Amino acid sequence: MKNLALQHWRDKQKSLGIWSNLPDIHVAETLSRMGADWLCFDLQHGLMDYGDLTRLLPAITGVAVTPLVRVAANQPDQIGKALDAGAQGVIVPMVNTAEDARRAVAACYYPPAGQRSCGPMRHAMLEGLSYLATANAEIACLLMIETQEGLHNLDAIAAVEGVTGLFVGPMDLTYGLGLPPGDFEHERFTAAVNAVQAACQRNGLACGMFGYDAAMANRALAGGFDFASAGTDISFLRQGAAQALATARGEAQAGAARGGY
Repeated sequence: MKNLALQHWRDKQKSLGIWSNLPDIHVAETLSRMGADWLCFDLQHGLMDYGDLTRLLPAITGVAVTPLVRVAANQPDQIGKALDAGAQGVIVPMVNTAEDARRAVAACYYPPAGQRSCGPMRHAMLEGLSYLATANAEIACLLMIETQEGLHNLDAIAAVEGVTGLFVGPMDLTYGLGLPPGDFEHERFTAAVNAVQAACQRNGLACGMFGYDAAMANRALAGGFDFASAGTDISFLRQGAAQALATARGEAQAGAARGGY
Protein backbone atom coordinates (compact mmCIF):
# COMPACT_ATOMS: atom_id res chain seq x y z
CA MET A 1 0.00 0.00 0.00
CA LYS A 2 1.35 3.41 -0.97
CA ASN A 3 2.61 5.57 1.88
CA LEU A 4 0.94 8.88 1.03
CA ALA A 5 2.71 10.95 3.70
CA LEU A 6 6.07 9.59 2.61
CA GLN A 7 5.27 10.60 -0.97
CA HIS A 8 4.44 14.13 0.24
CA TRP A 9 7.86 14.41 1.88
CA ARG A 10 9.67 13.03 -1.16
CA ASP A 11 7.85 15.58 -3.32
CA LYS A 12 8.82 18.38 -0.89
CA GLN A 13 5.19 19.02 0.02
CA LYS A 14 4.01 20.10 3.47
CA SER A 15 1.80 17.71 5.42
CA LEU A 16 -0.42 17.94 8.47
CA GLY A 17 -1.26 15.13 10.80
CA ILE A 18 -3.37 14.35 13.86
CA TRP A 19 -2.13 12.73 17.07
CA SER A 20 -4.23 10.01 18.67
CA ASN A 21 -3.99 9.12 22.36
CA LEU A 22 -7.40 7.53 22.93
CA PRO A 23 -7.95 3.81 22.25
CA ASP A 24 -11.34 4.26 20.61
CA ILE A 25 -11.96 2.96 17.09
CA HIS A 26 -14.80 5.43 16.50
CA VAL A 27 -12.53 8.37 17.30
CA ALA A 28 -9.87 6.90 15.01
CA GLU A 29 -12.38 6.41 12.19
CA THR A 30 -13.62 9.98 12.56
CA LEU A 31 -10.19 11.58 12.66
CA SER A 32 -8.94 9.54 9.70
CA ARG A 33 -11.67 11.07 7.56
CA MET A 34 -10.97 14.71 8.41
CA GLY A 35 -8.47 15.27 5.59
CA ALA A 36 -5.20 14.91 7.52
CA ASP A 37 -2.25 13.40 5.69
CA TRP A 38 -1.28 11.11 8.56
CA LEU A 39 -2.61 9.88 11.87
CA CYS A 40 -0.20 8.88 14.63
CA PHE A 41 -1.19 6.43 17.35
CA ASP A 42 0.85 7.06 20.49
CA LEU A 43 2.08 3.98 22.35
CA GLN A 44 4.58 6.02 24.38
CA HIS A 45 2.30 8.45 26.20
CA GLY A 46 -1.13 7.66 24.78
CA LEU A 47 -3.78 5.76 26.73
CA MET A 48 -3.40 2.72 24.50
CA ASP A 49 -1.31 -0.41 24.15
CA TYR A 50 -0.46 -2.93 21.44
CA GLY A 51 -3.80 -4.69 21.84
CA ASP A 52 -5.58 -1.44 21.06
CA LEU A 53 -3.35 -0.94 18.03
CA THR A 54 -4.62 -4.18 16.48
CA ARG A 55 -8.13 -2.63 16.47
CA LEU A 56 -7.24 0.97 15.67
CA LEU A 57 -5.14 0.33 12.57
CA PRO A 58 -7.80 -1.81 10.84
CA ALA A 59 -10.39 0.88 11.66
CA ILE A 60 -8.65 3.30 9.26
CA THR A 61 -7.69 0.80 6.56
CA GLY A 62 -8.66 1.99 3.09
CA VAL A 63 -8.76 5.66 4.08
CA ALA A 64 -6.36 8.09 2.38
CA VAL A 65 -4.37 8.74 5.53
CA THR A 66 -0.99 7.28 6.49
CA PRO A 67 -1.01 5.34 9.79
CA LEU A 68 2.03 6.08 11.94
CA VAL A 69 2.84 4.76 15.42
CA ARG A 70 5.00 6.38 18.05
CA VAL A 71 6.52 3.37 19.76
CA ALA A 72 7.17 3.38 23.49
CA ALA A 73 10.92 2.87 23.12
CA ASN A 74 13.65 2.28 20.57
CA GLN A 75 13.38 -1.51 20.74
CA PRO A 76 13.25 -3.85 17.73
CA ASP A 77 10.34 -5.89 19.08
CA GLN A 78 8.19 -2.79 19.60
CA ILE A 79 9.05 -1.33 16.20
CA GLY A 80 8.56 -4.64 14.41
CA LYS A 81 5.20 -5.38 16.03
CA ALA A 82 3.87 -1.91 15.19
CA LEU A 83 4.84 -2.37 11.55
CA ASP A 84 3.48 -5.92 11.45
CA ALA A 85 0.15 -4.64 12.84
CA GLY A 86 -0.22 -2.32 9.85
CA ALA A 87 1.69 0.90 10.58
CA GLN A 88 3.40 2.46 7.58
CA GLY A 89 5.98 4.20 9.71
CA VAL A 90 7.20 4.67 13.24
CA ILE A 91 8.19 7.67 15.30
CA VAL A 92 10.99 6.60 17.64
CA PRO A 93 11.46 8.62 20.86
CA MET A 94 14.66 9.70 22.60
CA VAL A 95 17.15 9.11 19.79
CA ASN A 96 20.39 10.57 21.14
CA THR A 97 23.22 9.00 19.15
CA ALA A 98 24.05 7.60 15.73
CA GLU A 99 23.98 4.13 17.30
CA ASP A 100 20.41 4.79 18.48
CA ALA A 101 19.54 5.81 14.92
CA ARG A 102 21.14 2.69 13.44
CA ARG A 103 19.22 0.50 15.88
CA ALA A 104 15.91 2.09 14.83
CA VAL A 105 16.71 1.78 11.13
CA ALA A 106 17.69 -1.88 11.53
CA ALA A 107 14.32 -2.61 13.15
CA CYS A 108 12.35 -0.82 10.41
CA TYR A 109 13.68 -2.47 7.26
CA TYR A 110 14.03 -5.98 5.94
CA PRO A 111 17.50 -7.22 4.92
CA PRO A 112 19.75 -6.11 3.39
CA ALA A 113 18.73 -2.57 4.46
CA GLY A 114 17.97 -3.66 8.02
CA GLN A 115 17.26 -6.58 10.31
CA ARG A 116 13.47 -6.55 10.56
CA SER A 117 12.17 -10.04 11.19
CA CYS A 118 9.68 -11.29 8.60
CA GLY A 119 6.11 -11.68 9.81
CA PRO A 120 3.95 -8.83 8.41
CA MET A 121 0.64 -10.07 9.80
CA ARG A 122 -1.72 -7.25 8.82
CA HIS A 123 -0.02 -6.41 5.53
CA ALA A 124 0.13 -10.05 4.48
CA MET A 125 -3.59 -10.43 5.16
CA LEU A 126 -4.37 -7.48 2.90
CA GLU A 127 -1.68 -7.70 0.24
CA GLY A 128 -0.15 -11.14 0.46
CA LEU A 129 3.58 -11.62 0.29
CA SER A 130 3.84 -8.98 -2.45
CA TYR A 131 4.15 -6.59 0.52
CA LEU A 132 7.70 -7.81 1.05
CA ALA A 133 8.83 -6.51 -2.35
CA THR A 134 7.83 -2.92 -1.59
CA ALA A 135 7.92 -2.68 2.21
CA ASN A 136 11.35 -1.08 2.55
CA ALA A 137 10.44 1.67 0.08
CA GLU A 138 7.16 2.46 1.84
CA ILE A 139 8.22 2.54 5.51
CA ALA A 140 8.93 5.85 7.24
CA CYS A 141 11.59 5.78 9.97
CA LEU A 142 11.22 9.03 11.95
CA LEU A 143 13.53 9.79 14.86
CA MET A 144 12.72 12.15 17.71
CA ILE A 145 15.24 14.79 18.77
CA GLU A 146 14.34 15.89 22.27
CA THR A 147 17.52 16.05 24.37
CA GLN A 148 20.75 18.01 24.58
CA GLU A 149 22.64 14.85 23.68
CA GLY A 150 20.52 14.38 20.59
CA LEU A 151 21.24 17.97 19.53
CA HIS A 152 24.96 17.43 20.07
CA ASN A 153 24.88 14.38 17.78
CA LEU A 154 22.50 15.81 15.17
CA ASP A 155 24.69 15.44 12.11
CA ALA A 156 25.75 11.91 12.99
CA ILE A 157 22.11 10.90 13.56
CA ALA A 158 20.87 12.55 10.37
CA ALA A 159 23.61 10.91 8.30
CA VAL A 160 22.54 7.35 9.16
CA GLU A 161 21.30 5.65 5.99
CA GLY A 162 17.64 4.70 6.16
CA VAL A 163 16.45 7.58 8.34
CA THR A 164 13.40 9.21 6.75
CA GLY A 165 13.20 12.28 8.94
CA LEU A 166 13.77 13.93 12.30
CA PHE A 167 10.90 14.89 14.56
CA VAL A 168 11.15 17.54 17.28
CA GLY A 169 9.61 16.70 20.64
CA PRO A 170 9.23 20.29 21.84
CA MET A 171 8.28 19.78 25.48
CA ASP A 172 11.07 17.34 26.25
CA LEU A 173 13.45 19.53 24.28
CA THR A 174 12.72 22.49 26.56
CA TYR A 175 13.47 20.24 29.54
CA GLY A 176 16.66 19.06 27.86
CA LEU A 177 17.77 22.63 27.31
CA GLY A 178 17.12 23.52 30.95
CA LEU A 179 14.24 25.82 30.03
CA PRO A 180 10.82 26.16 31.66
CA PRO A 181 8.49 23.53 30.20
CA GLY A 182 6.78 24.87 27.08
CA ASP A 183 9.01 27.93 26.63
CA PHE A 184 8.95 27.60 22.86
CA GLU A 185 9.83 31.26 22.30
CA HIS A 186 13.18 31.14 24.07
CA GLU A 187 16.17 31.85 21.84
CA ARG A 188 17.89 28.62 22.85
CA PHE A 189 14.85 26.60 21.83
CA THR A 190 14.67 28.49 18.55
CA ALA A 191 18.36 27.85 17.93
CA ALA A 192 17.86 24.13 18.61
CA VAL A 193 14.94 23.98 16.17
CA ASN A 194 17.00 25.75 13.52
CA ALA A 195 19.81 23.24 14.05
CA VAL A 196 17.43 20.29 13.51
CA GLN A 197 16.08 21.86 10.34
CA ALA A 198 19.58 22.52 9.03
CA ALA A 199 20.65 18.92 9.70
CA CYS A 200 17.60 17.67 7.80
CA GLN A 201 18.35 19.95 4.86
CA ARG A 202 21.98 18.84 4.70
CA ASN A 203 20.98 15.19 4.66
CA GLY A 204 17.80 15.32 2.55
CA LEU A 205 15.48 14.35 5.41
CA ALA A 206 11.93 15.39 6.22
CA CYS A 207 11.69 17.60 9.30
CA GLY A 208 8.70 17.38 11.65
CA MET A 209 7.34 19.00 14.79
CA PHE A 210 4.84 17.83 17.39
CA GLY A 211 2.25 20.63 17.39
CA TYR A 212 0.11 21.02 20.46
CA ASP A 213 -2.52 22.98 18.54
CA ALA A 214 -3.33 24.26 15.08
CA ALA A 215 -1.58 27.60 15.57
CA MET A 216 1.64 25.89 16.62
CA ALA A 217 1.42 23.56 13.61
CA ASN A 218 0.85 26.52 11.30
CA ARG A 219 3.91 28.31 12.68
CA ALA A 220 5.98 25.15 12.31
CA LEU A 221 5.09 24.69 8.64
CA ALA A 222 5.54 28.40 7.91
CA GLY A 223 8.89 28.27 9.70
CA GLY A 224 10.37 25.57 7.51
CA PHE A 225 9.11 22.28 8.90
CA ASP A 226 7.83 19.71 6.42
CA PHE A 227 5.18 18.16 8.65
CA ALA A 228 3.48 18.80 11.97
CA SER A 229 0.57 17.59 14.05
CA ALA A 230 -2.37 19.98 14.30
CA GLY A 231 -3.42 18.72 17.70
CA THR A 232 -4.52 15.60 19.54
CA ASP A 233 -7.85 13.83 19.90
CA ILE A 234 -7.92 14.86 23.57
CA SER A 235 -7.17 18.52 22.82
CA PHE A 236 -9.87 18.58 20.12
CA LEU A 237 -12.38 17.14 22.58
CA ARG A 238 -11.50 19.66 25.29
CA GLN A 239 -11.46 22.66 22.98
CA GLY A 240 -14.66 21.68 21.21
CA ALA A 241 -16.54 21.12 24.46
CA ALA A 242 -15.26 24.40 25.95
CA GLN A 243 -16.28 26.32 22.82
CA ALA A 244 -19.72 24.73 22.67
CA LEU A 245 -20.46 25.50 26.33
CA ALA A 246 -19.23 29.08 26.01
CA THR A 247 -21.36 29.66 22.92
CA ALA A 248 -24.42 28.10 24.53
CA ARG A 249 -23.99 30.40 27.53
CA GLY A 250 -23.68 33.44 25.31
CA GLU A 251 -20.14 34.07 26.50
CA ALA A 252 -17.23 35.37 24.47
CA GLN A 253 -15.40 32.71 22.51
CA ALA A 254 -13.54 30.50 24.92
CA GLY A 255 -9.83 30.55 24.46
CA ALA A 256 -9.48 27.00 25.67
CA ALA A 257 -6.15 26.37 27.34
CA ARG A 258 -3.73 24.50 25.16
CA GLY A 259 -4.72 20.93 25.75
CA GLY A 260 -1.31 19.35 25.36
CA TYR A 261 -2.05 15.66 25.14
